[in-house]
Amino acid sequence: MLRNTGKMGAGKVAGAVLHLASIAVTARILDLTDFGLLMLFRSVAQSVAAIAKFQSWQALVHFGAEPYERDDLGSVRRLWLKLAAIDFVVGLAAMALGGAFVLSFASIVSIPADVAHLAAAYCLIVPLQVAGTPTGILRLTDRFDLMAWQSLVTPGVRLIGVCIAYLMGAPLWAVVIAWVLSDILGDAFLWVCALAVAKSKDLLRSKAGSIRSAISGSVLWRYLLGTNFNASLQQGALPLMTLVIGGVLGPSAAGAYRLAQTLLDAVLAPAELAMRSLFPEISKLQAAKGERLKEVMRHVGLTSLLVSVPAGAILFLGAGIFVSILAGEEYLGAGSLLSVIAWTLPALFLAAICETFMLGSGRALSPVLARATIVGLSVTAILTLGDQMSLGDLGLALLIASYAGLLVLAVPTLAMLRRKQEPVSSD
Repeated sequence: MLRNTGKMGAGKVAGAVLHLASIAVTARILDLTDFGLLMLFRSVAQSVAAIAKFQSWQALVHFGAEPYERDDLGSVRRLWLKLAAIDFVVGLAAMALGGAFVLSFASIVSIPADVAHLAAAYCLIVPLQVAGTPTGILRLTDRFDLMAWQSLVTPGVRLIGVCIAYLMGAPLWAVVIAWVLSDILGDAFLWVCALAVAKSKDLLRSKAGSIRSAISGSVLWRYLLGTNFNASLQQGALPLMTLVIGGVLGPSAAGAYRLAQTLLDAVLAPAELAMRSLFPEISKLQAAKGERLKEVMRHVGLTSLLVSVPAGAILFLGAGIFVSILAGEEYLGAGSLLSVIAWTLPALFLAAICETFMLGSGRALSPVLARATIVGLSVTAILTLGDQMSLGDLGLALLIASYAGLLVLAVPTLAMLRRKQEPVSSD
């Protein structure tokens, strides 16, 4: 687990650097309004993909791990083909619906009619974004190294594309093409890797087995729908918030929000990677003595505070400097927003620990409720204040929502830990 996390972590860290570099170049090509429009185009496609995505990679690993381990490759191939077909059909339908929506109702999210076709064009990424089966094959065959490389492909291609656009003084549509191509090529890279690995493992030539007719329809669809709901909240929160902010406050505010959130996510990334390593340990400790589990949770919680509070203070004090270095003086509005949401870091770090504990305990409802609370409170505040809301007000709303989400997770976590008692000795 640590080895695979290290591979993924190295790829994500390098990919994050390339992503920040591509953001920096993009911000110097576009003004804040056009940058906000680009983020709105991207958010439309990401929202549609998040809603449509069934997390088929989880189903492939969940149902395919056992036949793969006993070398029943035909059954794995049958399951893979069935899930890939679902991805393909759902992805194309989502792309068509997303494009039709943005062409018909672009004004709802403050996208001018004369550039609505660019937002529709961005929906070309949806089918490949929805498809999770390539990731499932790579996880099933333990090829995390290839997924780490994929973390470099998308931002690497994007950086090259926007650098060319910068040198040519290209307009908004050229930057959109660069971003769309980078997303498509990055996801296509996963397919190439998955097919290559499948060929090397003889998955392509194996005769399709039964695997109980590739899992009975009701069982498979119940699993897919369950993973879809949680993932939609997790992956759709950022693009949804971008669209709501854009629709109410305009493209400039959406661009400022997305830029500030990008810098915040860069600081939060190490915590997310650490939680992937903590998850199996928490799962193992569920059967251990209660005090040991409490001790681990106390140490991890204290460590997260010792990291997140200083990190939040640094972001608060240097928000304007960081934004200016990354995007230029024109984007300083994002700095005022970042200085407020910097203090969400302690809440987000602790929430990640609580979520890991709840998932390791088999309790998936609390993380879903926490995400729904954060999104619900934030959206309610934005819609209530409307265009009277400043970026500072927006930051305060996001701050309050983050701590409310932490409360939803922390209360059941502490209650479960309190119920963990040392077994009474028989001596």
